[in-house]
Amino acid sequence: MNQVRRIARLVLATLLCATAAPAASAAVSEGTTAPSFSESWGCGQPSTSGTYVERSGSLPNSELLRGYRGDFFGRSIGEVRNSLVYWTVPMSGGYQVLVHERMMPALNQVTANLAAEQAQGNFYPVKASQTYGFSARTISGSYRVSLHGHGAALDINAVTNPYRADNKLITDMPTWFIDAWRDAGFCWGGDWSFVKDPQHFSWMGPAATVGYGSPPMAYPVATVAAPYTDEVLATTTEFGIPDPEYQYIIADGDGNGLVDVFQLLPRPNGTRLEYSQTDRNHDWCGIGRDHALDVEVGDRLALMGDYSRIGRNDLVLLDLSGPNLTMEVSLKPTSFEESITVPTLIPSDPSADYLLGDHNRDGYVDLFVIGHDAAATSITVYSGMDDFSTVLYAGDTGLGDTAGHLFTLGDTDLDELPDLFVVSSTGSAKTVRVLPNGYGETTATYTLDVAGVLLDIRVNDYDGDGRGDLWLWDAEGRLTIRLGNSRLPGVVPSSWHNAPGWECDPEYPPYTFDGYFRDDDGNIHESNIETIADLGITLGCNPPYNDDYCPDREITRGEMAAFLVRALGLGDDGGADFFVDDDESVFESDINKLAAAGITTGCNPPAFDEFCPEDTVNRGVMAAFLVRGLELTANGGDFFIDDDESIFEEDINRLATSGITLGCNPPVYDRYCPRDPVLRDQMASFLARALAP
Repeated sequence: MNQVRRIARLVLATLLCATAAPAASAAVSEGTTAPSFSESWGCGQPSTSGTYVERSGSLPNSELLRGYRGDFFGRSIGEVRNSLVYWTVPMSGGYQVLVHERMMPALNQVTANLAAEQAQGNFYPVKASQTYGFSARTISGSYRVSLHGHGAALDINAVTNPYRADNKLITDMPTWFIDAWRDAGFCWGGDWSFVKDPQHFSWMGPAATVGYGSPPMAYPVATVAAPYTDEVLATTTEFGIPDPEYQYIIADGDGNGLVDVFQLLPRPNGTRLEYSQTDRNHDWCGIGRDHALDVEVGDRLALMGDYSRIGRNDLVLLDLSGPNLTMEVSLKPTSFEESITVPTLIPSDPSADYLLGDHNRDGYVDLFVIGHDAAATSITVYSGMDDFSTVLYAGDTGLGDTAGHLFTLGDTDLDELPDLFVVSSTGSAKTVRVLPNGYGETTATYTLDVAGVLLDIRVNDYDGDGRGDLWLWDAEGRLTIRLGNSRLPGVVPSSWHNAPGWECDPEYPPYTFDGYFRDDDGNIHESNIETIADLGITLGCNPPYNDDYCPDREITRGEMAAFLVRALGLGDDGGADFFVDDDESVFESDINKLAAAGITTGCNPPAFDEFCPEDTVNRGVMAAFLVRGLELTANGGDFFIDDDESIFEEDINRLATSGITLGCNPPVYDRYCPRDPVLRDQMASFLARALAP
């Protein structure tokens, strides 16, 4: 194993609970290895989406559990119940709870960890009356199945460790007790990012539990195979017609095992990964976003695959410009903010097709290279276990020349080994050929009538029954899905990943917008916001995406400093650190430049050794900043009736004389409102007028 991989493992080991365990079973699709059940980024792994049912509250044995969690824990509540075993909760006096048998290796580690603590004299009494395991229910007030409903979560001492929607942590659990669970691969509710539920411990899956053992197979599928003629979705995304300047990838973006449509956009500080979410019906509010910092796609081939082995997709870029293929992997565990380079000895072949998938079910994503010549199509699989140094398979497919065909991986025979799907087109007729793992012969051929020029295909489980369905993406931006199975009776195909009655929140900012920012359309200051964006004075308020301006947010003194430094072109900080309270501020450099220019003296007279960077700026203070920065001296009179008692009256009048302010009460404009906070949209207008030629 090379040094790059060893360094990457050390980085990931710090970020994750564990990465050394083999993969758990999953519906096989391109790029996937193990499913993850992490409920929050706060637990060291990217959060994943749960699954829905068509009722809320208690669930009967007949309730179907679909999707990737159904694959692993059981396809109905009854099947989960049949898989439950008793676990004796340590430090409880022998109290037992029902849990899923597939979670027992992780719970055995918890038992061992707590036994070691008790041997050191540590003890945390677990109260039987406040401790729970399996519960056949949804999360309170929702249609989403709780991990308790899968037998994969426990609550410990609920009264003294209450759920808090206000994100306030209240717990009496000692750190050593919590660590005994974390170290075994559990997500503690006290680590959740937006709410706190410290009674709650949920299992993150086999990849989080070191030494879990051989991965279990998925639960049996109730449907029968079908020839991809039953169309269950035909839609377009908010991306519109695919732009030939961008790359598009069909891959899971939100961690629910369901693939989405990615669009990769070049940006000055990297690459924005935008994905149209299938579980949001590809609607206007269903655009998820990530940002690969300092990563430029360029001419490299972009793929998505679980290189990090956490059940979520990393961005994998293949550089085919040299004699040997080189990979850059932008890591999902770091929100794509860190990347590693993986050199290989694989000969570069720009004419080949490349896929990522787990060829041999060892939990590592492997690289499939599909080569073409005039007479044959070959396939070579390189092992991800040793950074693609070992050839796992090499052979001829028997397909002849397939240049221009589309390729993907799926699993038709349910052996959890990826089969090769090959799609060719003759007008609206699409021919689908399937080569099972081994890839030496075609075992199934389907002819479909699908309009449009296809750009990409995937096999992925849309209806959550455990069989792969065929996804088709065409040059007009249409996404079509055909089922590879008979329909499940009594359910809507999409209901496991979309709650009944769900609609886009009308307050959610749109994906499509005019100008630089998506949240200022219709704002009376919009043109001035666009002006200062053109001038480079504002970058936005939500880095690294920077497609929001936050027009209604009050501006802070630190932000004001940055605005003025950019607007006035200040570059000299005087070589001094002027204030004692800005060392932790991202605006420290701007603040020092402002002080060096004599535009600010500080916020705490007479000492003036503090700047108060987090304090908001009122309109009177803002007038003083602008007057000093712009060196305004003309005063044309007393413009406003509400500033006579303000120490900034002269500055306000100079601002009005220059035409930079009109006042705060249209259409009369006889008031300035000096004590009111300055909003970001107002700041844009002040600066745009000040800098107007």
